[in-house]
Amino acid sequence: MAYQQGGDVTEELGVGLVGLGYWGPNYARLLDGHIDGMRLVACADLLEDRRAQVSRVHSSTAMYDDYRRMIDDGRLDAVVVATGAGSHRPIVEACLEAGLPVLVEKPIAGTSTDAESMRQTAERTGVLLMVGHTFLFNPAVRHIKTLLDEGALGRPQYLSFRRTGLGPIRSDVNALWDLAPHDLSMLRYWLGSDPVEVTACGQAYLRPDLEDVVFLTLRYPGGVLAGIQVSWLDPVKDRTVTVVGDQKMVVFDDVNPTEKLRVYDKGASYQPAGEEFAEFMASVRDGDIIIPRVRPGEPLKEQLVHFMDCIRNGRKPISDAADGLAIVRTLEQAQAELDKTRGSSEQMAVVA
Repeated sequence: MAYQQGGDVTEELGVGLVGLGYWGPNYARLLDGHIDGMRLVACADLLEDRRAQVSRVHSSTAMYDDYRRMIDDGRLDAVVVATGAGSHRPIVEACLEAGLPVLVEKPIAGTSTDAESMRQTAERTGVLLMVGHTFLFNPAVRHIKTLLDEGALGRPQYLSFRRTGLGPIRSDVNALWDLAPHDLSMLRYWLGSDPVEVTACGQAYLRPDLEDVVFLTLRYPGGVLAGIQVSWLDPVKDRTVTVVGDQKMVVFDDVNPTEKLRVYDKGASYQPAGEEFAEFMASVRDGDIIIPRVRPGEPLKEQLVHFMDCIRNGRKPISDAADGLAIVRTLEQAQAELDKTRGSSEQMAVVA
């Protein structure tokens, strides 16, 4: 085996993939010859048609109907888990107990209890556990992180996120758990903290138990405010983030093929308006718009390369188990708010 955590590894890493649903084939594509130093050697999925479909494209990859047999065969150096969040814990913990580093898709789990258990297992075994918050490997997101860290935007005041479109519509989780982890991970990455206050409201239109549209409001230390809108019932795909500082502002449009970022030299403040101490007048500053050059890159590929680097060099991943746990705790706070408003909506419907 090539794997030796934190040591010198010259051979390529043999990677196993669990889950061949929505994201699994994307991981399989990249791991099968697109990343130097990593090689897809085995896949596991319960459904035969999924295994057959992936096998036609990746004919040299071994296929399993049970991830435990894949682990026991001893051909692996690391594992990517791309199943639903509700099944992550047993798979991830089995891999960690076998000494296999794991990259698990977001969110790390469907409950903070499961997320904490996985974090503790990784800590006890000393084996790497990384969470796939893919947007942290988007070059535009990295650029905004640099602007914030260097103070180029001034003091951050508020952030606004829109993640909407028509589908894909999930039947296992609501729009909050499906879409908001992306934005929550960016907030934690940029601000370096967790929210001190979480409120949320949403509505279930297609079926009564799953919200299709959710609005979150989060308050962070230092008075930073954030708003997140997620929906899979909007006619137009929108992936826009606005970051407002007291000196400059930046807009990240992930749908725009050429201009992902725009930095606005704009701002507003109150200036003294007279001799009296209490007299002030609002002043708006309208400066240049800069479109910075952002290097191209495929975030999912960058994520896998980072995973490999952490394995080979013993580095802490950008999104480790503690980060994954923090995101799930925020999602649970928001879900508790949705559960309260859902109950109120049902009561109003009965009264009407």
